[in-house]
Amino acid sequence: MLFCVHRAFETDFTVSFNMDDMQVFRDILADIPVVEVEGVVFPKLFESNRPMAEHIECIRALELNDNDVLLCAYGKAGTHWMWEMGSMLLAGRPDYDKRAKENVMMEAIEVEKLQALPSPRLLNTHLYPSMLPRDVKNKKVKVIHVYRNIKDVMVSAYFHWKRVPIATRWTIEVMDKLFLDEKYVGGNYIMYMKKMAEFRKENPEVPVFNVSFEDMKKDPLGTVRLLAQFLGVPAPPELCEQIADACGFQKMKEANDAKQLPEWLSSLGNFNSHMYRKGEVGDWKNHLTVAQSERLDAAVKELDGLDYHFRYTL
Repeated sequence: MLFCVHRAFETDFTVSFNMDDMQVFRDILADIPVVEVEGVVFPKLFESNRPMAEHIECIRALELNDNDVLLCAYGKAGTHWMWEMGSMLLAGRPDYDKRAKENVMMEAIEVEKLQALPSPRLLNTHLYPSMLPRDVKNKKVKVIHVYRNIKDVMVSAYFHWKRVPIATRWTIEVMDKLFLDEKYVGGNYIMYMKKMAEFRKENPEVPVFNVSFEDMKKDPLGTVRLLAQFLGVPAPPELCEQIADACGFQKMKEANDAKQLPEWLSSLGNFNSHMYRKGEVGDWKNHLTVAQSERLDAAVKELDGLDYHFRYTL
């Protein structure tokens, strides 16, 4: 669960590394190794009963049921929030799932455990579309895609990784230099968003619910209603209101403390208790410099013309 330094994209927003930065990277890499599969860096911690490359192949071959749903999102884009919302709708009640969402996170859990889950399954992942089960296309399985503005994603990710015990020297300046690197853990934000847009364009028969974190924040009740329609589940007004209320940030944060964790997450001590920080739109203004903000503005221009509506404040 860390960052591996490689080379930065050769674009206007390329930044340089100094020796202090490199020492921080070496310190982290020395304690928590990563593994690279098809150009994407994963925490080696995810490897359990098989190497990560083999695990990815098993995910591609995973048999899906017609009523399964995949929740896809770049890290720190709102996966926990949408997973709780979707789980409640599929269950037909405003009760929190006793499991943490990481128990059904495809890249982090043994395929055998995923196969054993009862239907309907709401599986979640940060994987690139090319690594998803082939049955997504073959069976036209429903996909939920949540995205968030790049600045809040970077700030949220910074605080997320900073809570790793050995990352005490992590700074927003270090994060700024790593975030747009093509070897950033889990993949590059720009590349992920491009690939997800390509997936939707090339597979119009696959139903995709494409929603931004900012839209969810602005109208949570409306999002619940639209999601219910997409999932094809009965959702009377009272239930939608109860789910929207239960999925308020503070209530989810409190409920998270009682979640059943997978072994790999439990091994990180109280790391899970920090999964929820603020859940706000525009917190980036409190942490990024003008130069850092402008660098992200330049980067996200690569997504112009794609089906995304980015908002940095509400």
